Amino acid sequence: MNWTKRAALLAMACGLIAAAPGPADLSKLTILRDVKPGLWTHSFTTIPKNPAAPDRQERACISAAQLQAMIRESLAAGPNEQTCPISIGLDSFSKAAFTLNCPSIRIPELGVTAPAADIPGEIVRSGREEHWVVSVKTPAVPGKVPAATWRHDYRRLGDCPG
Repeated sequence: MNWTKRAALLAMACGLIAAAPGPADLSKLTILRDVKPGLWTHSFTTIPKNPAAPDRQERACISAAQLQAMIRESLAAGPNEQTCPISIGLDSFSKAAFTLNCPSIRIPELGVTAPAADIPGEIVRSGREEHWVVSVKTPAVPGKVPAATWRHDYRRLGDCPG
């Protein structure tokens, strides 16, 4: 899958949020109101490092039409037909806090089944800059995978060239 589908720019709020259709409409969050099309970078890391989820950095131009399509797609379906409804705890211009209410989920890429959990996350905007960080704290799978923070960093660099 290419970057424009995977990253879904912040408003689509990262793979973990994208995996969570539910009662919350993430595209209407206050913190995401000023997300604009243009040239974007996206970096991903896990803390601590997880070899099954390697760091990556990507850069792409995203049009207004692609941005809207990614919002719709990311809110429409999750992996393995599993759903994690989202409850929003805070939504301001600079920060949003949410909880993914997930059932037990099989994660074939990691070769594990994660137990049911309420998974906290947040979106933080750096001042008035076009820079957002999405963090989700994943629980441990005892004996398999340690607890970790999955961190996505999104930065708009400006308009697309040409």
